[in-house]
Amino acid sequence: MLNVEVKRKILIVSPSLKMGGIERALSVLANYFDEKGHEIVFISCQNADKFYQINSGIKFEEPAFGRSYGKLVFYLRLVFFLRSRFKKHHPEVIMSFGDLFNPLVLLANVGRKTPVVISDTTTPDFKYGFITRIGKDILYPSSSGFIAQTEVAANFNRKKFNNKLNIKVIPNAIKEVVRYDIPKNDWIVTVGRLSIEKGQDRLIDAFSMILNKQDWKLVFAGEGPMLEKLKQQVSEKKLVQSVVFLGKVKNVDKLLSESKIFTLPSRLEGYPNALCEAMASGLPCLVFDGFPHEEIFKNNEEGIAIKNGDIDAFSNSLEHLMNDQDKRIFLGNNALKIRNRLNISVMGDVYFKFLISIIK
Repeated sequence: MLNVEVKRKILIVSPSLKMGGIERALSVLANYFDEKGHEIVFISCQNADKFYQINSGIKFEEPAFGRSYGKLVFYLRLVFFLRSRFKKHHPEVIMSFGDLFNPLVLLANVGRKTPVVISDTTTPDFKYGFITRIGKDILYPSSSGFIAQTEVAANFNRKKFNNKLNIKVIPNAIKEVVRYDIPKNDWIVTVGRLSIEKGQDRLIDAFSMILNKQDWKLVFAGEGPMLEKLKQQVSEKKLVQSVVFLGKVKNVDKLLSESKIFTLPSRLEGYPNALCEAMASGLPCLVFDGFPHEEIFKNNEEGIAIKNGDIDAFSNSLEHLMNDQDKRIFLGNNALKIRNRLNISVMGDVYFKFLISIIK
């Protein structure tokens, strides 16, 4: 258990509280630290609609300005905003997740003594824009700690930064997933932002190749810039009656409990929270192997991973799961092991101990 005899002051910087993997991970950690008696300040880098809830005892701040004057002006103003918050709250340690915002957090902290712990959440070899790459190259070595979600990401960054980063491998903690005792539907569900990197178009292609779909439906939970293109693709594939776009879903746990199969068709991922939560709900999961899935589940025992981009194989595996209830039950029951391994009560302590080691 966490030692609450010494009350720690932790400032967490998040891109926002919108629906997203980083926001989910940081809000879960913030609430856990707060419930253990620590003083938590939560800074959102964007003034946007809030999907995730943080405890009332957490101090929350966000900028009053947006991107109306362009990205460059927004980022410059954000650096000064963050620096003013750091001075105001005097935290013992700052924690920031996200490749785009980590350099800004480190820049805002230049000349100050507060240690900063950062974590990248995208696949490590993703090609960001020139400014982001330069910002990471210059500023990341000034961090006091770097949390890698997988050994693959840790090894990549050890090599890239010539062992100048204080790296600790810690997977994402997952919240307590509620399993509802309700009837299941013939639903194949995927949860996430509707964007090109999430690969929902590949899932539609794979589903369209299945000739006998029976009464199965493809269910998308999430919003994003690809929505209209995906709807057009569904129409062109003549799947309008078999595909459902739910938009933003508040109670994802209930949706998972209502479904029979979870899919993650992403082109790239870091450490997908949506997958982990689907496993914790007891769903059989089918993914492309464009991320270190082997650090999350045993292939063909706790989930199924298909070679990235092999839509034919993905379609065949999906059809097999649709028709094989025993296989679904086998994979789903084994997937439940993740509830103990990545539970917030376990992983929250791991995160906290690393932060305390940085403070000391």
